[in-house]
Amino acid sequence: MVSDNTIAVLLVEDNPADVVLLMELLQESDAECWQVTSVKRLSAALEQLSKTGFDVILLDLSLPDSQGLDTIAQVQAAVPYLPIVVLTGLQDKTIARQAVAQGAQDYLVKAQLSVELLIKTVNYAIERTQILRRLQESENCFRGVFNQTFQFMSLLSSDGVVLDINQTTREVGGFQDEVVINTFIWEAPYWQSSEQSKRWLETAVLRAAQGETIQSELQSCTSDQIPLWLDFSIKPLKNSKGDINLLIAEGRDISKLKRAEAEIRRSLEKEQELSLMKNKFISMISHEFRSPMAIISSAIDLLEDNEISEDDKSKFYQKMRNCIDQTLQLIDEVLLFGRATGRVELEHSPLELEKYCSEIVETFQLTTGREHQIIYVCEGTSVQVGMDPFLLKQIIDNLLSNAIKYSPKSGMIRFTLSLQSNQAIFCIQDWGIGIPQQDQAQLFTAFKRAGNVYKIQGTGLGLAIVKQCVDLLHGKIDVESQEGCGTTFTVTLPLSLAET
Repeated sequence: MVSDNTIAVLLVEDNPADVVLLMELLQESDAECWQVTSVKRLSAALEQLSKTGFDVILLDLSLPDSQGLDTIAQVQAAVPYLPIVVLTGLQDKTIARQAVAQGAQDYLVKAQLSVELLIKTVNYAIERTQILRRLQESENCFRGVFNQTFQFMSLLSSDGVVLDINQTTREVGGFQDEVVINTFIWEAPYWQSSEQSKRWLETAVLRAAQGETIQSELQSCTSDQIPLWLDFSIKPLKNSKGDINLLIAEGRDISKLKRAEAEIRRSLEKEQELSLMKNKFISMISHEFRSPMAIISSAIDLLEDNEISEDDKSKFYQKMRNCIDQTLQLIDEVLLFGRATGRVELEHSPLELEKYCSEIVETFQLTTGREHQIIYVCEGTSVQVGMDPFLLKQIIDNLLSNAIKYSPKSGMIRFTLSLQSNQAIFCIQDWGIGIPQQDQAQLFTAFKRAGNVYKIQGTGLGLAIVKQCVDLLHGKIDVESQEGCGTTFTVTLPLSLAET
């Protein structure tokens, strides 16, 4: 375009008669000032287009160096936004219509030309091209924002069909367009791991189509099955008449925030658990220390009575010794529980398990005398392995102590050690009072004791210590018990050969 009132026309026509006709028609027009450049070949036209700006091209599709629709394609490649009006004969209307479908703005039949038709067609072609260019620029602007945003965005029809998704959704979600676009949003693969999210989306689309903006936190997943939490909303988009013809779905990744919230909740729960344990611990310690102290205090008062017999004095002294032993045992268990709970580094000392366990059993047998019989059996070939002796001793000591404590006098305890290629299985079985079914779920919880222990002394720390030690050794512990019939504890620990 050379000025605001002049329309620059590139006429590409090889028929001199047609060129003359078109020039005359343009000159007859009083409405516009035309500047016409005429060429006979497509190559010359492309050269002119590379040097000069034009407002419209009048293009014949039958040129010496180019024929048919390929002529349109070459011009569009050179000047994509320049309006093209195709010039054609009566016999070429079909190909002219195909040219319009391919991107030309309009076509003129040379035999039917008039001043009014030519001026109207050229002006409409220019106006439509300008409108289309503005629309394209607007589309490009929207597409740039749509694809560059870090949010997940989708365009939906009013009934919830996915029409388009942005680049962030493609890249993070990882699903191909064909499995997402043209499906209902709740049927898209992002939501198949959460029935709750799918139900919410169905309801949200219905409400958004009525004009509401709906928002919630939804669970989603990627094509790699990576879970995501999204702050998700669906908003209605109204046209100029106020009708809702599109919905905008938008999601913000809040997975890190949700993980942080979960971690805070776990920390609070742990803190509450520790606080509860602390209160129970203080209550238990207070009670367990108070009882022997009260007995010792009463015994001292009675011993100060000079009239008490020597036999009674011996009984009171023995009660005092028993109370002191009970208190010392409580202190040892509390210290041991704290040590096992806080211990991180393991000591891998060389141990011959058969001999090590045999020595523990002998010590217990000497302590219990004839009140209980401990049968020790080792199955498999004994080898020297690397094991933490402190943790292993706590496991065996506590399980044997409990078996003895909760078995009747003259009762039998069976201790079986099974040595395999890569693990050791410690099985301690008694035929004592057993553990009620309702107490077995919290068997390894600190300060929890079974409901049938009655007056049998204990702190509820022994099995908690055992569980801590087993976990530190990366093993597992199982229990089978029936009230009134006895209990079997099975501890399985992984083995590694001792370094020589």
